[in-house]
Amino acid sequence: MAKNKIIIVITLFLLSALWFFFPLWKVESGNVWFAMRLALPAIILTLGGIGLLPRFMTMGFLFCAVGDVMGVIGSFEGQMGGFTFAHIYFISQFAKDIRQSILHSSSFILHLIIVILLCLFPLVIAFIKIIPAISDLPIRLGCIVYALLLCGTFGTSILRFFSCSSPLRGELERGFVVLGALLFLISDFILSWNKFTSHIPHASLYIMMTYYAALFFLFVGTLRPLLFNYKK
Repeated sequence: MAKNKIIIVITLFLLSALWFFFPLWKVESGNVWFAMRLALPAIILTLGGIGLLPRFMTMGFLFCAVGDVMGVIGSFEGQMGGFTFAHIYFISQFAKDIRQSILHSSSFILHLIIVILLCLFPLVIAFIKIIPAISDLPIRLGCIVYALLLCGTFGTSILRFFSCSSPLRGELERGFVVLGALLFLISDFILSWNKFTSHIPHASLYIMMTYYAALFFLFVGTLRPLLFNYKK
């Protein structure tokens, strides 16, 4: 029963994502219907994830949908606010998983150091190339917080991959989460570089492709373990 629901949700998600890119159904950017169509994949994962995902992940997808709508209607502050809350929920879920499994990890400190070093690279680029290009102080401060949270999602997903060595989560599912977090980081990096630093040809296409792929991998990677019959 649950696996049938997963198949339905994933199918609807993929169809809605393809619908966004289908050229014959394009409507003017900024139109409310365009906003709803852009947010539809995240909405499907939010509603479809009820009962399939941990509560924090469901809330994360909900705020992704809010961020999508805010961005299309022209509110960059609302867009950033929606995705800020999304990453807070994602980090909270990953931290919870790490805390529950940390006793199974014998190299937690080493993994933590590796994660910090990996997250420093995108942060340094953001603070050298992107943040200084933002003239509006409130938006600059908001982007600093958001950059930290975005890298926090990526970092905790990696730490979760290393530390969750119990059979509650398979390596493939944990790897999906890391890939999803990385794609989210790439998507927002392209968006911010294109908006504040310099124009990137076909930026919208790259942003949405990596964003929808990120949502997909975060969804399939955090489905409840019992759905896959892992033994405790």
